[in-house]
Amino acid sequence: MATHTYGPGPIKGYDIGPIPMEAAFTSDFPLAAGIGAADVQDIVDKQEVERRVMDVRPGMYAKYMPSRVDEAAGRHYTGGRYLFETWADVLDYERFTSQELEFEPGVKFWSRPFFQNVERFVWRVAGAHNFLPLDAHHVSRFERFRYSVDTATDAEAALLRAWGSVRDEAQARGNAAVWLLHQPEQRLIGIHTVASRTTPADLEATPSLGALLPASLAPDRYFDRSSRILSLWLPKSRLAGGAPSAYPSAPLLPLPSVAAQEV
Repeated sequence: MATHTYGPGPIKGYDIGPIPMEAAFTSDFPLAAGIGAADVQDIVDKQEVERRVMDVRPGMYAKYMPSRVDEAAGRHYTGGRYLFETWADVLDYERFTSQELEFEPGVKFWSRPFFQNVERFVWRVAGAHNFLPLDAHHVSRFERFRYSVDTATDAEAALLRAWGSVRDEAQARGNAAVWLLHQPEQRLIGIHTVASRTTPADLEATPSLGALLPASLAPDRYFDRSSRILSLWLPKSRLAGGAPSAYPSAPLLPLPSVAAQEV
């Protein structure tokens, strides 16, 4: 496994190349009104404490935590993009976070009042690939598409065929990583693109990789958000004795003030 130096310690256990994960989980939501850029330090500290409970769930490969502050509207948009080894692992994570996990007594994780209008999905992975080491992963773009097709099986086969073109185009653009996701029950497609040392505005200005999705599915993009990566949870690195988490936006955004390297 490759070892890369990042921030307070090395990232271990993550390689360039195909990512052999079967499932993904995503969430997107605004924080309560008034939680903006001035509150980022508190957010970073809180999620680093929470990581120690959440990243030990079975099969988690990594979590990307996006951060997009709309100063004009006074809203901070965040969430998570996770990969898991198996479908059973992602269903376990959904069950645990929605039915068991409480950081405040009597309040389930997704029902906390400062999480608003949460959208979350479990996904099957058509393909995922790292082109650059994780210490070069700085901003991300997540797009969701609705599609139309007679059967989910046809859609899955079409997306598997399209994966090679999506992967190759992402690499040609110099991206750091790309995932192609499928939610057959709700007829959704997700594309998670990661870039190195650029701004969210630069990434969202590039043509969508959705142009490479199968025309037979008539994909209709209805969500598109580019964000800084506020934090990376790194269970494989933690287990290999490396950094358990990383903060790609530091020093622009803060490192946690809690004892971040304690597992």
